[in-house]
Amino acid sequence: MQVADIILGLLIILLTAWAVMMAVQLHSVNLSLQALEAKQVAQGIQISPNKCNAMQEYRLADATEIVEGQYLTTVGFDHDRNQVYFCFYESK
Repeated sequence: MQVADIILGLLIILLTAWAVMMAVQLHSVNLSLQALEAKQVAQGIQISPNKCNAMQEYRLADATEIVEGQYLTTVGFDHDRNQVYFCFYESK
């Protein structure tokens, strides 16, 4: 009976740890989007500025509307301002 109790306890601990890790991982996606927005403000990184090129099958996503999802992403560099910018495109 003690061995069965120990195995059951270990299974409960493992399932709880797995659930916590999944919750942390899902929460980290939201944090990374917030971190990107904070980094954009702090370092002046531009997200989807007007200088991004147009693409035929995609439209440029507005920086304030970027949420977790699938985007085609390109990176550019403005030599005049010495600044990096990211272009996020979504399907039309």
